[in-house]
Amino acid sequence: MSIFSSNKDRQEPTPAPVPLPKAPQNVQTQPTQTPISSSNMTNIANGTIVDGQIKIEGDIKIEGIVKGTITSKGKVQITTSGKVEGDIICQNADISGHVTGKLKIADILMLKGSAIIDGDINTGKIVIESGVKFNGNCTMGAAANAAQQPAAKAEMPKPATANTASANAHA
Repeated sequence: MSIFSSNKDRQEPTPAPVPLPKAPQNVQTQPTQTPISSSNMTNIANGTIVDGQIKIEGDIKIEGIVKGTITSKGKVQITTSGKVEGDIICQNADISGHVTGKLKIADILMLKGSAIIDGDINTGKIVIESGVKFNGNCTMGAAANAAQQPAAKAEMPKPATANTASANAHA
């Protein structure tokens, strides 16, 4: 063996390839915040009685009995077993049960065939199925929006009287 040997003559074994970990397939990432959806609806179950005022930011489903005003920035759903004895103020409503009180619905009110309404309705739009029982007054559309807004006092010009008109004509 010589001191000046070349590496060409020597063959070193090649290391075996290291297997790479398999990339996960069909991985779905979860968002850090879950969006608000209808699955996040508050539910008053059948057999439950709530005596008092309810204020809620989202949607609410009433299957039991509520004695008091319901105020929601979302949708109020009252099922066939649901009963409300009080006013309902919300964006949208879907009613199949019994309501005794005023309804102030900003957008769309849907009354299903089994609904019983004893009170006045003030809504943007209304859908009424056959079989609904309704006792009260209903205002909708622009008239409903005007009724929901506080009335602004408008100064009307006073009509000219006969004395004023003749004085202006001769002056």
